[in-house]
Amino acid sequence: MPLDKAGVAAALDENIDAIRTYVEDDDDLVERYQEAFRNLPTMGTAEELRSELSQYSYPGAVPVDGFDSCDSLINHHAQSDAWESHEAVNDWARELLMDVPMLAADGSEIPPTTQFNVPLAYVQAAWCLNHHKPEGKLERARDGKLLGPTDVTRTGGEEGDEEYQFVDSSLVGLHRYEHEAAVLVEQIEELAADYKSNESDHPPIVLYDGPLVVSFANPKRPAVRTRYLEAVSRILAASQHHEIPVVGYVAGTNAVELSKMTRLLLQEDFGGDRTIPDARVLTGMMSPWGDATIPFLCRRDGSVDALKASYKGQKYRFANEIHFSYLKVPPGAGLDRLEFPGWLLDTTAPDGYKNLYEYTLTMIRAEAGVGRGYPEILQQADTDAVLNHQDREQFLRLLQSWGERNDVPIEWNAKALSKELRRR
Repeated sequence: MPLDKAGVAAALDENIDAIRTYVEDDDDLVERYQEAFRNLPTMGTAEELRSELSQYSYPGAVPVDGFDSCDSLINHHAQSDAWESHEAVNDWARELLMDVPMLAADGSEIPPTTQFNVPLAYVQAAWCLNHHKPEGKLERARDGKLLGPTDVTRTGGEEGDEEYQFVDSSLVGLHRYEHEAAVLVEQIEELAADYKSNESDHPPIVLYDGPLVVSFANPKRPAVRTRYLEAVSRILAASQHHEIPVVGYVAGTNAVELSKMTRLLLQEDFGGDRTIPDARVLTGMMSPWGDATIPFLCRRDGSVDALKASYKGQKYRFANEIHFSYLKVPPGAGLDRLEFPGWLLDTTAPDGYKNLYEYTLTMIRAEAGVGRGYPEILQQADTDAVLNHQDREQFLRLLQSWGERNDVPIEWNAKALSKELRRR
């Protein structure tokens, strides 16, 4: 049967107040946070504010030394003031990006085959490297991995029951994450070797589609959470070891670190108020295109303290290394969040840039300009990585054919077979 459109419409009407409350903040509260954000640079030095926040294990955000040289949390992108068309954005962006290698990776998955008597799954990571050469030079590839029954099942049971084995679909997401991280580390290593051999004046940049602060893993089982943390830690270690900037790009963020920090610093003013997303506060303080916040150290939760890895015989810890800033690139009123390792702030960059972070931010801003609001290189990686419904159907047919050729008894279960026959 088709979607019950009338039923969906009625349900939306019944929940209008809850939905409106979620998407609309009290204007007065937003304005109060905006005023507080404007006043933060006058409240003390970075060291003084760090000292005040040190009583909290996770105050959300912490100012870094660059805070002392700014009079606003917002760095205005003045060049965009004169733009009147997207062609102007393109002209500016393409000139900046010329000869700057930029790489991105993304992943996708086919969930476990619950239709058969054997659970199998498939994960795929795609990477794309745009050298931004005048003649055009784009490298891209996909790397897939088959997940067997032991990869997608686990045992469990309540007390007093015999342990049983069941398919855990969430394990496929974990394997995809690890596979994507492994592909990204391999590409960082190749980028570094190529960069050093060519002695280029344009350091390559790696964009990771998602956060480097993996708070999403906190509710998971300890062993699974550890594997997520190890995967992202290895990316960070490879980045630092080879001095290749890596940035986690989060589109449309709802993070609250700056608001939480502000509420803790101004408890008399905000102690009884809720913390609202940073983007809700900042977007009204920014001009239409290209503005970014100054960097802050991320102190969200315990996931930042657990970031550590051994790589190439060296040990790396990132508990106080993950920084973030917000970037405004239309369309839409939301902000994107950039998460990056702190060594970028202390590393020299090509002439015209204060440090490697400023260079990286400028190039990401330009890449987002070319992509009309979202980095084009990430769009390409996503397109290459995605596994759609047709791919899933083909995967099932391949498994069935393979089983028949090799005399492996892969059989449909009754429910899945019934659905398949009805849909033909």
